[in-house]
Parts: sequence; C-alpha cells; structure tokens
Amino acid sequence: MKQKSDAQVDIEKVNKFTGYQLPNKFKIVGLVLVIISFISIVMNAAFLENTKYYYLFHRLASTTVVLGLLVISISKEKIEDELIAKIRMQSYNYAVIATVLVHLITPFFNYIFFFKSSIEQEYSGSKDLAVIGLLLIIQILVFRRLKKSYNEE
Repeated sequence: MKQKSDAQVDIEKVNKFTGYQLPNKFKIVGLVLVIISFISIVMNAAFLENTKYYYLFHRLASTTVVLGLLVISISKEKIEDELIAKIRMQSYNYAVIATVLVHLITPFFNYIFFFKSSIEQEYSGSKDLAVIGLLLIIQILVFRRLKKSYNEE
C-alpha cells in the first residue's frame, strides 16, 4: 500500500469538513426554524418587552433564525452536481465579501446620518468586527494550506 503524503491528508481533512452537506429534507427543518423564530421575536416584543427575560428570549430567537438559515444554506439541492457546487461556492464568496463591506461601512453611515446631529458625538463601530476578522483569517489560512497542498502533489 502506498502511504498518503501530508498534502493529501490535509486536502482530505479540509474536503471532509467543507464538503459536508445536510440532506435536502433539512431545508424544510431550516425553514420551520426560521418561521418559528420570527413568530417568537414578534411574540416576545408584544408580551415580554418590559420583563427581565426579554433580551434572553430575543437573543435565543435571533440565534435560531441564523441557525435555521445555516441549515437551509448547507442543505443539498435535489440534484447536486458540479454546476450547483460551483454556484454554491460563488454565492458563499459574494456573501462573505458583501457582509464584510456592509459591516465596515455601516458604522460610518450611522455616524453621518444619526450621530452628526446629536450633541454627544459618540462614535461606536460594529461589535462584530472580531467575528468578521476571524472569518477572514480562517479563510486565508485554509486557502494557503490548500494551495500549498495542491501544489505539492
């Protein structure tokens, strides 16, 4: 038997993790999670607005919306071929770029439109910059590792 090189092992590890998809029927599960979460957000705002549990339930419902969207995003299509895989990767690429740009630009628009007329000109940036930075660092490291591994073959 031929022993696998370190490059092949790295490629297989990343492909196993990144190639993981849920079966198509999980799209329905994700959609149900999103709908229930939206209903929970509305109910929470209507009935629990002045209670001490408001922020906890709001955070749980918001997190469940994102979890439902993630389940929909990583669920397979009924027919999963190379074109669908290419389209999926392009959509993830555009989504990451758009998210980073929106998170970088939004605080400046908020400052210009809302804080400029205020007496207290306090500038606060996005609280999610650490998450976006981590996302980009992981993407860069995985890209470099895969590029190195494919070049060694």
